[in-house]
Amino acid sequence: MKGISPVVASVLLIAITMTVAAILAYWSSSYVKARLPSAEADTCSVSNFDFYLCRYNASSRIIVFSLVNRANVEMYNLTAFINFANTSVSSGVPLNGTLKIGAESIKSFFISDISSDFSSILVKTQCPMVEASSTCTRVL
Repeated sequence: MKGISPVVASVLLIAITMTVAAILAYWSSSYVKARLPSAEADTCSVSNFDFYLCRYNASSRIIVFSLVNRANVEMYNLTAFINFANTSVSSGVPLNGTLKIGAESIKSFFISDISSDFSSILVKTQCPMVEASSTCTRVL
């Protein structure tokens, strides 16, 4: 009775070992990714911004406001929600730009065509729980 040659046995042993190693590497990387918190969640926990100023001009129907970044994390995907006295809320108004850190930590925005029953503005970011609101100073 003859067996397989030592060369063929070595090649098969190496091929099986490499296949098992590849399967374990794929499984362990997806397991670790699922278990570790994301980097964005870590940055969101230290994120903070606020209104620097906010003015509503009733005659021109424009809100002019500035936001200040109070943390060392850039804030992006800024979206404004306008609240009205009748408890209705506008759909999100995307704000172009990023709240950078350092010397560029203050950025100004304006939103036009806001009705006179405006009550406040809420700005949200890429972080689900990081937001700021203001009632704004009314200018006639």
